[in-house]
Amino acid sequence: MRSWSTWVLSTLGAIVLVISTGAYADGSVSFKADIAPFVNQRPFFADFIARSFTLTTDTGWGVRIDSPTMPDMSGARIGPYQFQAIWHSPKGDVPVTLIIDTDVKYFDAKGQEILSGDLTKTEKITESLSSVEVEPARK
Repeated sequence: MRSWSTWVLSTLGAIVLVISTGAYADGSVSFKADIAPFVNQRPFFADFIARSFTLTTDTGWGVRIDSPTMPDMSGARIGPYQFQAIWHSPKGDVPVTLIIDTDVKYFDAKGQEILSGDLTKTEKITESLSSVEVEPARK
């Protein structure tokens, strides 16, 4: 028979696991359709990415918004975005994960930017490119 403390710790562990997996999840995005429009607003970065990397596929991953956080935006994706790519380094091609970091702004139904921290009223999101990172390729 399990002790009370073992049962409590097991239950708390399960609750934390369920909450953490619901709070963060990846969702697929298209570089051409979803990411390129705001990357192209920063020509230096757009040119750097085009010259330095070849995406292995147009599909990447962003943070997927869940329903309780922003009910009207459920399923939308926001940065950071990750894409598998080939970096054309001076020493040859290297598989990498290309990360596109963004600055996100949240707007309510009246078009007012939400600055209070209560994102449940979000009805529109805008993103702008903030930085580009490179990490070893995912395995």
